[in-house]
Amino acid sequence: MISSRHSSIFLLVLWAIFSLNSLAASDGYDRNQTFDGKAEAEQILLQKKSKLEELQKKWQTVSRLNVLKENKTADFVSNREEAAEESLVRQRRVREMEELDKLREAQLKMQRERIAAVQKEKERRITAHIDLSRQKMMIYKGDTLLYKWPVSTARKGYVTPVGLYQPQYLERMHYSRRYHNSPMPHSIFFKGNFAIHGTNSISRLGRRASHGCVRLHPKHARKLYSMVRKYGKKNTLIKITY
Repeated sequence: MISSRHSSIFLLVLWAIFSLNSLAASDGYDRNQTFDGKAEAEQILLQKKSKLEELQKKWQTVSRLNVLKENKTADFVSNREEAAEESLVRQRRVREMEELDKLREAQLKMQRERIAAVQKEKERRITAHIDLSRQKMMIYKGDTLLYKWPVSTARKGYVTPVGLYQPQYLERMHYSRRYHNSPMPHSIFFKGNFAIHGTNSISRLGRRASHGCVRLHPKHARKLYSMVRKYGKKNTLIKITY
């Protein structure tokens, strides 16, 4: 767009051109004029021509300024577009970071839930650890030691199996058909005929005295039997070590 000032200059240039053309076409150079009249006319013509050249220079200057202004406007628009694009990129990155934070939080939540579930399951687990060398039984709920009781395991010539087991079945009162129908109160069978049970040979607890079973004081056997029934066979571990 050309401003009103530029329009005025343009009209002035046109007027100068028109004036020169009119002067050339007129009878200003009449053959009957004197030499002085011709000189004056030439002087006027030179002045008009000088003004025209000056106006042309001004017009060229205005044109260059307009071009520079247009270039600056284009650069400004380009810079604004680049800034808008950078803003969109930043917004997209912010959204991606927010989504990543949400994903991490969800993963942490799932991890905490798994840990809580494992801990809850662990807390429901009962472990009866029989130490053959010490002739002791330690009862744990999760990682917490609840009881420590003396036991009698296999004497010389017999074996109490070592390893990890779970209860196979329970009997409130069992009588051994292999050993003279001996009473085995609150029996917890964990491998074939091997069981944890109460005994009347209380004075021999803390020493090797059985045919392979793990003997307990009757009240301790009753307590362990109740715990296995409460928490379930699947949540009970029998661990026998040296």
